[in-house]
Order: sequence, then C-alpha cells, then structure tokens
Amino acid sequence: MPNSCMTTRRLLFLMAGATVLTGCARNRFEVGPVVIGGGTVRPDMTIMQAIAASANHGRLAEALRTTGLDAPLSGPGPFTLLAPTDTAFELIRPKSEGGRVTGNPGILKRTLRGHILPAQVSGADIAAGIEQSGGETKVLGLNGLPVTFDREGGIFRAYDVRGRRAQLGPMDAIASNGLIHGIDDVLLLPESEESAAEKVSP
Repeated sequence: MPNSCMTTRRLLFLMAGATVLTGCARNRFEVGPVVIGGGTVRPDMTIMQAIAASANHGRLAEALRTTGLDAPLSGPGPFTLLAPTDTAFELIRPKSEGGRVTGNPGILKRTLRGHILPAQVSGADIAAGIEQSGGETKVLGLNGLPVTFDREGGIFRAYDVRGRRAQLGPMDAIASNGLIHGIDDVLLLPESEESAAEKVSP
C-alpha cells in the first residue's frame, strides 16, 4: 500500500513524474536552524509561534489571527507557509489592490490560504520538481490555486496566478508542524476570485 504522506504530496505537485518526492520524515531536511525576522525558528515551535515571534512578520501574524488561520498553523500539520514580510504587504501595487486584500476579510482569508501548502515542501523538493519538469513546478495552496516555482541564478521564485513574482528566502525554517519559506511579495488571487471572495465571510 503506498505511503499516504507521499501520495498526498504527489497530488499536490502539478508536474509529470512526481516520483521525485521521497517521504515526509523530518530528517530529510539536513539544514541548520534558520533565522526568520531576527529570531531563530526552533523545531519545538509551531509555524504560528515562529511567525508571531518574527520582527518582520507582524502584519502576517495579525492577518492569520484575524482570519482564523492561526489555528491550523498552530495544529499538527504538516504545512508549508510562504510567509510575506511586512514590507511585502506595504508594496502591494496598486495601493487600491492592497487595500482590497487587507481590508476585506473574505479576500484576505482566501489570499492567505494560497500561501499555505498542505504538506512539507522543502527547497530540495522544489528544486527536484524544477529539474524534473525542465524549468518550473507548481504546488497547490489551501485555496486550490497553484503556486508556480522556478529558479534563476540560484534564487527560488514563486509566482501567483497573475504572474506576479516573489523571491523566496530565507527557506526551510523547520517548525514542529512544517516549514516556513520567507517571500518578499504577496501572492494575489485572480481578479475574478477577489470579486467573489469579497462577498464571503471567513
């Protein structure tokens, strides 16, 4: 019988030949402690605790609490959080778009769900997917929309469905319930979905 964790992760990756994914044991991540927002992420911290302790992610922490997404990120997981910095929220352009995202609970929750991957997806997994597919790989967020990853000059990048680009780093911060990858931009919804989400409460 196939390993259920591996099967889930294969389904999350929208690429041919997902056999590059090999298990979910945490000892796969042979990296040292990672600093997020001035604080070291410890393996006994949840993703939410690590984000709440970060000096660079105050807006994200507040938004996760406002939308109730702090609860799953405090639970067993595993999850991978693509964590936009405070500056990323400030730089959403146009400013009217930023106001819509942060000012409407329905849009904000669905947007943030797109930053949560329902599996541990390490930098090594992303690199393997890119190599196997010949340039990019896609992973579904909790909102059901794909996040596209590629790499240029050794730098990993994530793209939302509008083609807006965010650079990843730091990566592979190991928490008790998954991983955190910092990103320098907010991944937005399609404009049509924003209009629908605007009418939905979290």
